[in-house]
Amino acid sequence: MTFIKESMKKGQAPKIIWSIARQSVHLHQQEDVGREPIRFPLFVMSMNPEKLIRTWVEARLQEPEWHSYFLLEVVVSGGKKVEVFMDGDSGITLATCRDMSRYLEGLLDEGGQLGEDYTLDVSSPGATRPLRFDRQYAKHVGRTLEVTLKNGDKISGVLKAVHAEDIVLTETLKVKGKKKEIQERSIPLSDIQESNVKLSFK
Repeated sequence: MTFIKESMKKGQAPKIIWSIARQSVHLHQQEDVGREPIRFPLFVMSMNPEKLIRTWVEARLQEPEWHSYFLLEVVVSGGKKVEVFMDGDSGITLATCRDMSRYLEGLLDEGGQLGEDYTLDVSSPGATRPLRFDRQYAKHVGRTLEVTLKNGDKISGVLKAVHAEDIVLTETLKVKGKKKEIQERSIPLSDIQESNVKLSFK
């Protein structure tokens, strides 16, 4: 059974998910036209499921048509539920999640690492998931971020620019007895632990 979800809670941006639930039914996957299937050595196939699926995804992302996408995280729960979180330089579409899901489903069926019953979700990170990779920042220019530094400090401001080694935030500061002051602050990417996008639905 295959189903898709574009979930959106109140006050949140939609999260794109392609999800499959396998129930002891073997589905034959049609090979991509003109594409040679990726073959993996035995030592790769013997990895634990989480590491194995990460290896599979990263191999697919090496292909030219996938270069604008990147893997965020792979989570395997209870040995039967797999969640793959991906993003792209210009965002990610439902079709992208679907194609990656079908690719992984074919490999899991062939290798049998999770048996015949499992759930596989390939999705965008969603609005509440923190930014942890440098490539995630560019598409959020103009949005408000709450940045947590490695020393524990937190900084909030509008993301103005993204450079190779730092980001620039526009901060609004409250000064006692004066009007609010606006200043730009450069933050080295190497100093950032994570950042959260603060969405406004006014």
